[in-house]
Amino acid sequence: MPKIALVFPYFRTKSLTEILFPPLGAASLTAQLRRLGIETRIFDCTFSTMRKLEKGLTAYKPDIIGIYSMITLSRNTFQIAEMTRSSFPDSLIVAGGPLPTLYPERYIRQFDAVFQGEADLSFPQFCRDFFEQGISRQRLEELPLDAYDGLFVQGRNLFVNNPHIHYKERDIQSFPLPDRGDFDHATYQKAWLEKDGTKTTSIITTLGCPFNCDFCSRPVFGSSFRRRNLDAVFEEIDQIQRLGYDSLWIADDNFTLNLTFLRDFCQRMAGRKIGWSCLSRVTGINEEIARMMKDAGCRRVYLGLETGSPDTLQLMNKRATLDEGVNAVHQFRKAGIETAAFFIVGYPLETISSIEATFGLALTLPLDEISFNVPYPLPGSRLFDRVSGIDENKDWNKENEITFVYSSEFDETWLRRRIEQTMKTFSEKKK
Repeated sequence: MPKIALVFPYFRTKSLTEILFPPLGAASLTAQLRRLGIETRIFDCTFSTMRKLEKGLTAYKPDIIGIYSMITLSRNTFQIAEMTRSSFPDSLIVAGGPLPTLYPERYIRQFDAVFQGEADLSFPQFCRDFFEQGISRQRLEELPLDAYDGLFVQGRNLFVNNPHIHYKERDIQSFPLPDRGDFDHATYQKAWLEKDGTKTTSIITTLGCPFNCDFCSRPVFGSSFRRRNLDAVFEEIDQIQRLGYDSLWIADDNFTLNLTFLRDFCQRMAGRKIGWSCLSRVTGINEEIARMMKDAGCRRVYLGLETGSPDTLQLMNKRATLDEGVNAVHQFRKAGIETAAFFIVGYPLETISSIEATFGLALTLPLDEISFNVPYPLPGSRLFDRVSGIDENKDWNKENEITFVYSSEFDETWLRRRIEQTMKTFSEKKK
């Protein structure tokens, strides 16, 4: 029987900022592929090594190898691609994920094909046709290549660059639950117990974002907000609890955006023995919403405050005010929900005084956790169009790395020092 291997190329670093979750994208693809009767296995490298990965793939003998890639994983991705091409010369090697979506031509040098954007349906359909028609990697032209959304192929007199899509809400609501069967749940839970005393895993309930922040990439994130069916969400939560988890990380970009969806979720969560954390926009947060979330088991909310400067918020096109951010922090804290905040420093056209205002805001608000980073100009974002000297071959290989990938007017050394000083002050204040 033909086989597919899906590789998640993250190897645990045990850094202080490390946050471990099973790759839900691979789990979702696996569910779609197994629905079509295609044998599939996820190779999650989180608790593995390159040698163990190679040994496991050799024993499995996959016909198609799909490798996920993003900014912090690109080096691992290409190393694994090199290893798999050497060890499995006849296997079709495919890349997918945020960075291949943005730079497919960079990946096609070492991959046979790239799937851009959301490929929950197109990749499984491609694999089904590949196997049913008995195609080899040298004969891709025999497939109806124009039929697969997001497919990018270049070479051997072929050039295919199909537009990638973001699925409509009705499509998403028909998807099967992510198949979590290949993950090492015991080790994930052990790592979380050591980290914060919980057994946390992730879930996605909504996708997409209707806003247009200066630093966000529409090709990756999509411009429409789409909700999953809540019956399916709670069937998945039941499954998660049966696996032994007691806490959820809701990985949505805009979980609190739709108040009807949020209220329905909170009503159904009330009384369940599972806590949860989420991202939230700062707009529209009031005492009622914060209290409702607390009563439904919300433990912590993460806010993209971004900056302590109103002028920089406008540069970022956040469509939120400084006062709304401050209000959201206080409303969540008043309700008894822990509050964390993300900040960006060194934004193009901001000033040293606005950066210092950001550090000052982080230290004056009643926050439980803070983090700082520098801007990353994603292709497809307005930020990308505004900066110059972008090094497309530079990536981030460590979590929260303070490194500019373009020509910035700000000194990285100074920024790192000020961030370290601010983090130290914040830690001392919490004691």
